[in-house]
Amino acid sequence: MLQWVTRTVVRFSSIFLCGMLSSVLTVAVIGAQWFASLVGDSVVLAVEVLVTLLALGLVSWLTRRADALARAVGTVRPGSPEEEQADRVLSRFDTAEKAQEFQCLIFLPPAIAGFILLDERLSLYVHGGLLILAIAGAFWQSHRLEHLRQLRGYTTGFGRTVP
Repeated sequence: MLQWVTRTVVRFSSIFLCGMLSSVLTVAVIGAQWFASLVGDSVVLAVEVLVTLLALGLVSWLTRRADALARAVGTVRPGSPEEEQADRVLSRFDTAEKAQEFQCLIFLPPAIAGFILLDERLSLYVHGGLLILAIAGAFWQSHRLEHLRQLRGYTTGFGRTVP
């Protein structure tokens, strides 16, 4: 019973912390966009490209780390001594997946704000094109993460993780 309460408190606090961090990041990115819009549209686009590349790079890095650990550990049967290592692999895959989910949630408001802050028609077209590329990159990373999970034997089915 105590473990259940502890896990519930930890999950709630991590959800709350991630929510606070996402709010701060969203406000920071929109603030950077607004400040850059005072200088010019090209600076707004440069800020958006930089932030998007950093976010996609973070998810890619987390995916590579999870894949490297999964290759080192291999597939583990329940009850074996290596089960703790397999839990670390699942944790890393989950971290990469959560980072990608928060990436999509955090950058949706700045993407919408970009359409409001940009003045020139060409900038709006470039912003829309970059947004399509960012969405395609996020979908590609999601597919790659799921493919690596299945390839290494750490699939997720119906909310239950099975090594």
